[in-house]
Amino acid sequence: MPSAIPSALSRQVMTFAEVKPAPGRWKFALHATAITAVAVALISLILGPALALVGLLGAFLGVVASNRPIRNRLVILSAMDATYIVGTALGTLVGESPVLLTMLLCTIAVITVLGYNTLVGEPPGAMFLIIGPAIATYLPSVGMARGSIIAVAAIGCIGASAASLLLQLLTPRQAEQDAMDGARQAVTEYLDTDVETTPLSRRAALRDNAYANVFAASMILEDAVGREPRLHRWRQMNSELRRLHVAIVERIVRIHLLGSTVAVSGMEQRRYLGRPDATYLVRWGLSTASLPWLAARRIGAAVLLTCVVSYGFHIGHPYWSVMTAALIMSMQADRLSLTHRALHRLAGTVVGIGVFAAVHSLHLSGIIVVLITLVLVFFIQLLAVRNYAIAVIFVTPMALLISTASSPYKPIGTIVGQRFLETLIGAAASLLVIWIMGRRTPIALVRRQFRRTLRSLERLLLLLSDGQQSTDSGYAARRDLAFEKLQCGRILQIAQSDLPGELADGDELETALNELTYVVLAACWTTDPVTALDAHAMAQRLQRLLAHLPPVGTTPVDATGIADALRVLLRVGKRLNIE
Repeated sequence: MPSAIPSALSRQVMTFAEVKPAPGRWKFALHATAITAVAVALISLILGPALALVGLLGAFLGVVASNRPIRNRLVILSAMDATYIVGTALGTLVGESPVLLTMLLCTIAVITVLGYNTLVGEPPGAMFLIIGPAIATYLPSVGMARGSIIAVAAIGCIGASAASLLLQLLTPRQAEQDAMDGARQAVTEYLDTDVETTPLSRRAALRDNAYANVFAASMILEDAVGREPRLHRWRQMNSELRRLHVAIVERIVRIHLLGSTVAVSGMEQRRYLGRPDATYLVRWGLSTASLPWLAARRIGAAVLLTCVVSYGFHIGHPYWSVMTAALIMSMQADRLSLTHRALHRLAGTVVGIGVFAAVHSLHLSGIIVVLITLVLVFFIQLLAVRNYAIAVIFVTPMALLISTASSPYKPIGTIVGQRFLETLIGAAASLLVIWIMGRRTPIALVRRQFRRTLRSLERLLLLLSDGQQSTDSGYAARRDLAFEKLQCGRILQIAQSDLPGELADGDELETALNELTYVVLAACWTTDPVTALDAHAMAQRLQRLLAHLPPVGTTPVDATGIADALRVLLRVGKRLNIE
């Protein structure tokens, strides 16, 4: 045990200091800098150069969902811009009331994190939807007019979002092509494995990865053109994706369902994968045992704590502490990852304050400060995924330049001291929430997600046993099962990072569930599913298994026993001797 602790600590130190590779990131950084420059230029032209830097935060919304197709991004960015403007407007109205300000920021934090992680769930998260209103509560206290704050926010986010979409038109199908390339590569790697010589675990991992990439590509294509693609290029992509999916299904059928034939013609005529509709996603996200809800509870608690400490100890306006908490806590991640992010924030801030002091000492103004800020934006986006601490070295002077734009004559020592103390409060509050709140919640998250997947499997087996697998309900059941199964892997990975000991046997359960799920999905595409798989017997056995599972809670269950039961369930479906 003594040697295990230094070993674990050494791994965490290495992770903290690691600079990850990010090939091609410079393109994203250049894109972010360009749209930020557009937003700054628009604010300067419409409202004057003095307000240009204040609009930078809204401009960062333009980088959201950068891997989505244009059609889908238009909807996401429009919703986020509207939310940002409304939140900023509300922030200007709370005045100096500690109670109203705390209530408003906590409410905005919970709603935006829950909504974003439920419906979008991609980096950078909902952080700017919290930071914008937080700063909007502060700016009136330094003399900035409420109307100007709202106008700057609106021009900044709308201008940057429009610029980002226009730039994306230069490579309009890049998101779709990247998704197709990923699916093609993953399926090829799976099909190239030799059944006789490749270990079963390796084949299973490649199969899971191939299916996940096909499913992800199907969601991207649906986002791009909807459910009925009409243009030749889109029809080609959909046809290729169907062929890739057929290849996976045929491989699974050859291994598990000997003698069955895949019904390729039906697959070509119907849309079979895609993203679950918004109502389905919202129902999942609003579940108290969901990952989005856990992230929302954490950010709400962290924002509340930062406000209480800031006002309780008369430290000053809590906007900077709230900003720190939002940058740390708005993401869906395990405790160690969030802890690294908090420590990165602190370490980067210390160095970044020195960079700000150097820039401030030059007494620069006007266009020079704007240009320096744009350079900082480029390096932030370039380094954020490589090592967050290094990125924060550039975040801090940029944020300080923004926050001092309305009060440039405040003493540098006062600014630096306040900002460091407020960063410390935000980071400490975040760490406290991370390690105290819901310490055993990951167990409930895993148990809830696996149960949802088993329920989806039960639904499909019942439809399959009635010959309804190719009806609208059948296609929806297949889609929902695939979605839930993929969520299992994601949630289990996060939960195991939090509680590796308690969830150590989760991998065995996931492996058994994956194999069972993919065999059932493959059987749906055979010419005679009833002959290929005894879905009726499987449904009955699964119903008994579900009936005997304890209610979802924070106590670990016998994952190995459940995995064994799922393997028996598959053997029942394949009509093998289970004695």
